[in-house]
Amino acid sequence: MRSEFNQSLRRVAANLYLVLGCGLALLATQVYLSGYYEAILLPALLTPVFFGLGILRWQSGTHFRYDPAAITALVCLGGFLLLQPESLTDFTQWHFVGLFYPLLAFYLLPNTAALAFSLLLLAGLLLLRLEQHPTDEVMLFIAHYLLLMLMAWVYGIRTRNRTYYLEQLVGQDSVTGFFNARQLRTSIQAEVSRARTTQKPLALLLVELHQYPEIRHELGQTAAHHFIREAAHICRLNCRAGDEAYRYDRQTLLILMPNTTINGALVLRARLYQHLLRELICDAGPLDSTITPLVLQPGENAEAFWQRIGDSCYHSLSDRVEDNLQAKSTDS
Repeated sequence: MRSEFNQSLRRVAANLYLVLGCGLALLATQVYLSGYYEAILLPALLTPVFFGLGILRWQSGTHFRYDPAAITALVCLGGFLLLQPESLTDFTQWHFVGLFYPLLAFYLLPNTAALAFSLLLLAGLLLLRLEQHPTDEVMLFIAHYLLLMLMAWVYGIRTRNRTYYLEQLVGQDSVTGFFNARQLRTSIQAEVSRARTTQKPLALLLVELHQYPEIRHELGQTAAHHFIREAAHICRLNCRAGDEAYRYDRQTLLILMPNTTINGALVLRARLYQHLLRELICDAGPLDSTITPLVLQPGENAEAFWQRIGDSCYHSLSDRVEDNLQAKSTDS
């Protein structure tokens, strides 16, 4: 479901690039037929650029947080809005086309980058396009531009919050497609009760990807999402029928294995670890991953088992040790 949604967004972006390319091609044709030859250069040069970006994004996605195709498109469009001569006799306020720029920027890029691009274009318009216009017209344009930018920003935040709410409601992680930690808590209670009633074993694997924070910090959130999504795909391919996959926290995946002993968990652990080493590409260097098997102990209830899961995460343990050391040094 998530991959289909991402593919849909990618194709919408590709269509936007193609539409912009068609618009520039029509503009180049119009100014040529009208005899304004000095205005042909920019639309003629940018038309194949936008067509190329549209074809590229239609065929493939990107794992970068800031899409290079989107940045290229916004830079080209901004340069066009700032430098294109006002050559059409029936259109003397060319700068008003820039009002659509924030809407496009906030759709193609994260809010921070979109805000930066929008403000840069506004500054460029004020310096290069509006210096000779009356003050009241300039203030009206600024008001309209900032209003549209605010609307696009609010829409982006509301969309992200709504997506997060739906993810929590359905119990599914949007990045990996696995069940989320909230759903895991419910499943642990149900599986522990079933195991204690039927006297069947219950095991799980904690798959910790220790380089996730480094990738997120160095390469951005999109690259980190791509990294853990690929790891989840490998885990899903190696799960057995009846196993359930969860995202325990931002860098830990969990495979819940009913009717499985410690020996069965160790076999799956060895196989999964080898597949991760061979197939998972990590941009932060050689893969650093820990896979910890756990089994339900006799007489252990769901709360105790849940607590032991948290205590078994190496990255969480390291954080607690560092916090304790810092606290002791502060007290001393």
